[in-house]
Amino acid sequence: MSNFDSQKSESVLFIDIGNSSIKIAFKSDNKWKVYTYESANEAANLINNHLYPVSSIILSSVREAIKDALESKVESHLIKELLIKDVERDLLDYQTPETLGVDRYLACYGAKNQTTNPVVVIDAGSACTIDYMDEKGVFKGGVIMPGLLSILNVFDRIAPELPKIEVQFPKHFPGKTTNESLELGQVVFYADGISKMLERYTKIFGEYDLFISGGDADVVNELIGNKGAIQKNLVFDGMERMLSRK
Repeated sequence: MSNFDSQKSESVLFIDIGNSSIKIAFKSDNKWKVYTYESANEAANLINNHLYPVSSIILSSVREAIKDALESKVESHLIKELLIKDVERDLLDYQTPETLGVDRYLACYGAKNQTTNPVVVIDAGSACTIDYMDEKGVFKGGVIMPGLLSILNVFDRIAPELPKIEVQFPKHFPGKTTNESLELGQVVFYADGISKMLERYTKIFGEYDLFISGGDADVVNELIGNKGAIQKNLVFDGMERMLSRK
């Protein structure tokens, strides 16, 4: 039975292909229902075995090979890919728009729909991006850093004898145990890096509304002192908003 069995009417599906997973979403009672898959085969199987008609599929992707694999298994005429070239050039204050992941723009675009203020969006996934969009909806650029899991696993290959740690702030500085020293060098390092970037945005642009998205959104918000609004589906919000303006 399909995960979508409860949705009987014709629907638009939204697909976000990220670095580590494929997310499929649709709106039900004005709320996103999101399903996550690790492979194109799994995602395509769900789409092809739905029990209700799909009018169209709106897709964004940062993984070309996975996108191609999914398209080869799903009726391609249903799929409309949102690309960064679909965004008006005057809305991108970015020197190399051809290299800009469309998901970064979409997350900010989704957040901007909720406020008249400038926004900073932290998308905390396998990579952590921290991007700024001004009050006029112009994407100003951002920061790409390793995600929390990448930082926690950094010593697995080069220093496998080191212990695993909890995602927490240690009691002491400097660390009085190897675990505390690692917590400072990984967890606090990660949190301080994000906080410093937020301070730089404030210094350069002034006040903004902070949104946090991605799988590690709850953890990140706690690490930086619960300063942001957690909105885990900002990319889908941006995709829906972008579709509505076409």
